[in-house]
Amino acid sequence: MRALWPFARRSLLGRRGRTALLVAAVALATSLVVAVTSGMRTAQASLEASIARAMGETDARVVHRYAEPFDAALLDEVRSWPGVQRAAGRLLASITLEHPRDDSEQRTNGATARAPRATVQARGIMPNEDAFFREVEIEEGRRVERAGEVVLDPQTAKSLDAKPGNRLRIVRFGKPIEVEVVGIYKRPILGALQRPLVEIDLATLAEASKRSGKLTGISIALADETATEAWCEERAKLLRDPMLVEPAERVRTGLDKQVAASELSTLIATMIAFLSCAAIVATGMTTAVLEELREMGVARAIGASRKQLFGAQVLVGSAIGITGGVLGVPLGLGLVAILAWIYRDFLSAGVAFDPRGALLALIGALSAGLLGALFPAFRAARISPLEALAIRAREPSARPIVLASIAAVGAIGIWALGLLPPSRDTRFWLYIFGGLPLLHIAWFLLSIPVTLGVSALLSPVLERAFVLPRGLLGGSIARMPWRLGCTAGALMVAVSILVSTRSNGDAIIRDLRERVRFADGFVFCTSGLSKDEQARIRALPNVTDALPVGYLPLKIAGDQVFGVEGLGPTNVVCVGFEPRPFLEMNRLDWLEGSPETAIPRLESGDAILVAPEFLIARGLGVGSKLRLGSGANEAEFEIVGVVTAAGLDIATQTFGMRQIYMEQAVSCVFMDFAAVERHFDTRDAYIMQLRLAPGLDDAQEKVLSDAVSDAVPGAVFSSGRAIRGFVEEIGGTVLAVTSAVALAALALAAIGVGSVVAAGISARTREFGILRAVGGSTRVLVGLVLGETLVMSVAALLSGTALGLTLAWMGVALYRDFAGLRLAWIVPWMPLLVGGGIVVVVALLAAAPAIVRLARKPTRELVAGA
Repeated sequence: MRALWPFARRSLLGRRGRTALLVAAVALATSLVVAVTSGMRTAQASLEASIARAMGETDARVVHRYAEPFDAALLDEVRSWPGVQRAAGRLLASITLEHPRDDSEQRTNGATARAPRATVQARGIMPNEDAFFREVEIEEGRRVERAGEVVLDPQTAKSLDAKPGNRLRIVRFGKPIEVEVVGIYKRPILGALQRPLVEIDLATLAEASKRSGKLTGISIALADETATEAWCEERAKLLRDPMLVEPAERVRTGLDKQVAASELSTLIATMIAFLSCAAIVATGMTTAVLEELREMGVARAIGASRKQLFGAQVLVGSAIGITGGVLGVPLGLGLVAILAWIYRDFLSAGVAFDPRGALLALIGALSAGLLGALFPAFRAARISPLEALAIRAREPSARPIVLASIAAVGAIGIWALGLLPPSRDTRFWLYIFGGLPLLHIAWFLLSIPVTLGVSALLSPVLERAFVLPRGLLGGSIARMPWRLGCTAGALMVAVSILVSTRSNGDAIIRDLRERVRFADGFVFCTSGLSKDEQARIRALPNVTDALPVGYLPLKIAGDQVFGVEGLGPTNVVCVGFEPRPFLEMNRLDWLEGSPETAIPRLESGDAILVAPEFLIARGLGVGSKLRLGSGANEAEFEIVGVVTAAGLDIATQTFGMRQIYMEQAVSCVFMDFAAVERHFDTRDAYIMQLRLAPGLDDAQEKVLSDAVSDAVPGAVFSSGRAIRGFVEEIGGTVLAVTSAVALAALALAAIGVGSVVAAGISARTREFGILRAVGGSTRVLVGLVLGETLVMSVAALLSGTALGLTLAWMGVALYRDFAGLRLAWIVPWMPLLVGGGIVVVVALLAAAPAIVRLARKPTRELVAGA
């Protein structure tokens, strides 16, 4: 080791500027990995927090088919099921709350004023589990933590004139139970249609409602790797009817798939960033290989052994890799912290450090430094001193480039073969540890012919633009295709991160927005809305479209569909709707059938859509028939679709509309409104979905709400934009953060590559000195370097875009296989244009200091190679 150190020290300290630039390139490449992985993890954590804030952490629940209480002992059995991470009991009951007043408040004008009372629906929870499941979002105060505490909804708080810290009484037969208000949760106030709902500890509610030892539901959180819907189907076999195990809202709406997709995105981004780090470091280490070989030839000529030179290069690579890696980790974390501060209003989970990414970054820096040093080390060990001294006189050969291109095509072919195995798990691991590296190696090698192709097209233009001698730029690039091509390849990987991340991110957010597609507003009326009242609502200002939805109970004629003969329900709830506009305004998930085939049949009046429970409970799916009605109004209908209103489930939970849509009810059928009128002589609607003029603010919606009440007394307006705004907040924030991370990573990579370019300039000082000595001006030198950097940047953009789109296409397939998302393959044109500009500008700015130093050096110093 001691014999190697003088050679290594000479290489490191003899050209301090170049060493510093290489260390900077390694540090920036390392920070790129840390920034991408921790940035993606931060965005993912905030996505999970936002979804949990809106929908809770519940993955599945156990309920009674007819909403009856059941034995609480079932909770222990559920907790023992495989895959259950946590389970908590829930109890629903009605109670009457009273806000007692003191003597001064009770007396008004000599009379005794009655204390405010409210009869509410109460949900009993287990306080020790509530903080995990988070089924409501607290607006003021805190959650229930112990017995005798209650959290109110805004409507109950207003009617009782109560706030956190007040004491309430549960009025019942016998001695009242005192409870303390500890919080108020977020919930839109909808007026008379909305039933008040409070949260209270389960033990207190059981005592107040005389339901000790009973539950009405069990909330379940499953292990991360568990497929909820498949798990529910399997567990259902362990329960006796009428007990059900069903996915919770987060799963039915598909929002859990967004979390799974974000985790998959993080894993893929980690591997890509690691490969980017390796490419930048390896390119930086080999960029001055010609100069290194010349100096090694001199060392060989004065007695240095092959072993000494080989070991010294390995030592240099290790030192640069370790130093740059250690500096890069805090730099990457600092960048993520800056982004988290910029988006602090949206990133509620704060900075999430990904130790896996930091470890990979350090491994990548060290291994890439070693690999980058091996190339000059092997060349030094094999080349003769005379050949090394004359290395600059050798003409570049096209044969290695042709072989590299053939190898690249072969690597792409091997990657394609990895897509053939039928097992999705096999395909995934082959892709992560085989396909991803092969794709990057292939496009890294292809960057060399791409650079030559770009040079052939752009060099004449750039030579005219920079007033360079004809053929100078093209000839210079042709003499060093590997150096510029590999540098373009290093930058290419960062471009691919932007393209693939933004393409898949756009697709995921588009799917998220589509998944919760429903109306801008709703009008409710418990007594129904006649045709005339519907017309008055349609005519209101800022209402561009209004869709009536009605429901009526219908008897199932013939066989018992649900439950046991004589005990189960014989009616279904028939939802009347206009198929085409309803499906345009709302998102339905089709388990069987399709809109294209179902809509014409629905409009013909002899077909219906049914909820999944028809299929699950009795195997009634597309093609089956149901006879509905009674007597003269009885008619037979064919099932043309099995659907879930997944997007509407958020609205039903937020606005209390579940009784209207009956999305999870076993007795729900959807029928064309004209068929309802023809067969059952009714056209009344109980809800109208509104499409509103774009850009309405809260004040304008308040005006519309008053107009609805004036036009149809008893009707209540509620805005769906709040929910849509929540989705836009989730989608827009996650997309903005991931885009910012990708752009920042691209800028880091461009700076790193700029350092590589600067190191290359430092290694070519003798060449530039000779060029100036034979008549080339400073302007020619600067124009030559700028032209080479532009050609390299354009080549990186082309290769990176092609690689990024390939990665995005693979991402679409992986999301389909592992997250169940059918995403579109999107070309992100605008981010690509912005990213292209960043690449060119940052690469030029990063190389600018070296270019300025080059312009200031005298010819003699350049020729001397100092």
